[in-house]
Amino acid sequence: MKLPFDRFLNLIYYFATEDADPKEKDRFDMRLNLPTARARARGTATAEGSPWSKRAEEQALSGLVAQLKGASS
Repeated sequence: MKLPFDRFLNLIYYFATEDADPKEKDRFDMRLNLPTARARARGTATAEGSPWSKRAEEQALSGLVAQLKGASS
């Protein structure tokens, strides 16, 4: 059976979180999605293309504000 790479990663995630309680799963998700302390210290975690860069976070926040303003009108 041939499994696409993204589906393979979903399977790995499923097995990693299968029996975890919600608190452990949330902690796992945070560790999975946030840059490591070592990468932050080197400065590589906030490279311009990173979703954690200051510019990307500001754009995401301004997009959220625009959506919320549009929803309340």
